[in-house]
Amino acid sequence: MKKLKIYSKYMKRYLLTHIAPKDKILEYKLSSAACNFSYNLMSGRAFDKIYSILPVYVQGKKEFLENEDVEYIYSSWRWGNRMLRKFAAIRENITIFRKIERGSSIWLYNMTMLNVWLVMLLRWFKPSVKVNVIVLDFTPGEKHSNFFLRQINKCHGRILLANSPLFNKENSAILPGVTPLDDNKEYPFVSSVKKEFLLSGVLNENIAMLSMVLPAFSQLKDCTLHITGMIEDDTLIREYSSKYPNIIYHGRLSFRDYLQLMGNTPFLLSTRNPAFPENQCNFPSKIIEALLHNRIVVSTLHYPQLDGINYFEVSHHIDDFVKDIESIASLQENQLLTYANQSDVVAKRFSTEVWNGTMNRIEEHE
Repeated sequence: MKKLKIYSKYMKRYLLTHIAPKDKILEYKLSSAACNFSYNLMSGRAFDKIYSILPVYVQGKKEFLENEDVEYIYSSWRWGNRMLRKFAAIRENITIFRKIERGSSIWLYNMTMLNVWLVMLLRWFKPSVKVNVIVLDFTPGEKHSNFFLRQINKCHGRILLANSPLFNKENSAILPGVTPLDDNKEYPFVSSVKKEFLLSGVLNENIAMLSMVLPAFSQLKDCTLHITGMIEDDTLIREYSSKYPNIIYHGRLSFRDYLQLMGNTPFLLSTRNPAFPENQCNFPSKIIEALLHNRIVVSTLHYPQLDGINYFEVSHHIDDFVKDIESIASLQENQLLTYANQSDVVAKRFSTEVWNGTMNRIEEHE
């Protein structure tokens, strides 16, 4: 990967993320959205070195963890003694600690058990390293969340996806997503609007609100709901999709197949429950992705980060949600198209160039 000049006084800039090779994301059961975010950020070529530690549930020998742009730190403890597997991530943190140069800057993808040991080691033994974190997922009240929050707020700097009062705002910036560097990429425009909606990504209740969305679309006979993503138990989805022909369940798709489905579906649903505190700390990557691909976004939450960008805000209560979707579906096509085809605006606002400049400013802060 060609390097761009980094306008920072620090010797090197590192990224520690948790991605798999693109052709292994589904096999290793990683989040496609999380991996895509990292790959988008990496496309800006602002890092001198990129390391990846895989989630702890990825175990066994892996023969194809090779990439010219990423160094995978994968301990042999992951396929050894069962007790040693529990400590593999710590050993991997120690390996990376030895590779980090003094006086450099490192950016972390979230603050979790996959990287917090490295944070401690750097603070204790290499305090000249500027430790920064990109906070993509934080859930107040989860196990160890208070500990992780303290570590986030003690970092040299932070890039946040949302303006939660929980986070230290000193030397922080808010960027809800990153769009990839691809000068020749053209995203398909929406020229006609079918009454078809896509719900994708992680499909648990606090993020997708399936217990509301499925019965709502069972009433919306003229609207089609497409569903794809990750869920432990898809019994409810299968029950509704077998009973209602306008609810279509695609299971989990490869990224290529997902993009094809999204390209054929004008509306992207983001149905997060406002009552869940984590939804005030995070931002749905699917929204940026959908806007970049010129889709029409329908959200149950208001996002100040999107001021100036057109999207529909709808209720999270079923009766009002049904009325809101019916109202949207009844609009004239020329009205609906004012909410589509905003790729250029989103690409510029959340570009890797903007991210690189933001990282520079945070690193140079004393």
